[in-house]
Amino acid sequence: MSHIPEVLAVDMGGTLLRVGVVTADRTIAQQWVHHIEGRRGAAPIGAALQSALREAAGWMSAHARYPAGVGIAIPGVIDPEDGIARYSANLDLHNVPVAALAREVIPAPVAVENDVRAAAWGEYQWGAGLGTRYMVYMSAGTGIAAAVIDDGRPYRGISGAAGELGHAPVFPDGERCSCGNVGCLETVASGWGIVHRAAQSGMVRVGAGLGRSSEAALTVEAVFQAAATGDRAATAVIDDAGVYLGQAAVSLVRLLNPQKLILGGGLFFAGSPLVAAVTAAVEGVSLSGEMPPPVSLAAFGSNSGLIGAACLLLAPESASRPWELS
Repeated sequence: MSHIPEVLAVDMGGTLLRVGVVTADRTIAQQWVHHIEGRRGAAPIGAALQSALREAAGWMSAHARYPAGVGIAIPGVIDPEDGIARYSANLDLHNVPVAALAREVIPAPVAVENDVRAAAWGEYQWGAGLGTRYMVYMSAGTGIAAAVIDDGRPYRGISGAAGELGHAPVFPDGERCSCGNVGCLETVASGWGIVHRAAQSGMVRVGAGLGRSSEAALTVEAVFQAAATGDRAATAVIDDAGVYLGQAAVSLVRLLNPQKLILGGGLFFAGSPLVAAVTAAVEGVSLSGEMPPPVSLAAFGSNSGLIGAACLLLAPESASRPWELS
């Protein structure tokens, strides 16, 4: 067994549940990815979490490896003190005791944090945010959110709801959002919002010479592919998403004046037109004499949430490590 501390990290999104064995030398020793589309509510999500942890714990036991703890990143309003998911619109969670569910499988210290805030913390500690004290991490995928590192500490707000950017209304007569409000940013610029708008527009399905896409048969990857091949409806949907994400990014930069803006999540990837749109928006609105903050992709890519979940324990806010606490 390695003497380097290692933890089980969990990154739960609206589409994928990732679990990894992460070591203090910044290595993902083993990783599992589970598809959880369509699972919503406390019982299905809790069952998925515990099943994934059992699988990972079995692998660790078989290899004589023992986790120092479990770090869990999960979307929504999170109470990190009690390890409770107070509210998650995309997972339909209400006051779910996430830490307690994890401890039923693995009796070890458990840290729980909002997924985007955890990813930001991982990038700050080990990734693209190294050397900063003030940074903003903006994530766009199944949902949209932002996280702020303020003078070296994550900013949560008074109730832990800071950064829920995707649920800010951007136009009054828009679609109904998963949170129940109308016209939220997610309805036009998240993964599900892009798919919904593309299906409504009658985008030609990628690879099909005839016919139109139904929303059930469409994926966000297909919309990007169609836009890249010149489909006008798909291009319009992606362009609109870029405009709204750019406006959101500019608002973050104007309000917070960070040293750096880091983009993560499934919609921000190398070559993505949405990365180009956000970068252009931020670079195009500098005040007189002011340099806009550099915009970069998350260093850990799709693993930012996993690394961030691990950093909740391996690089925590407090000086004491969780496994050293009495």
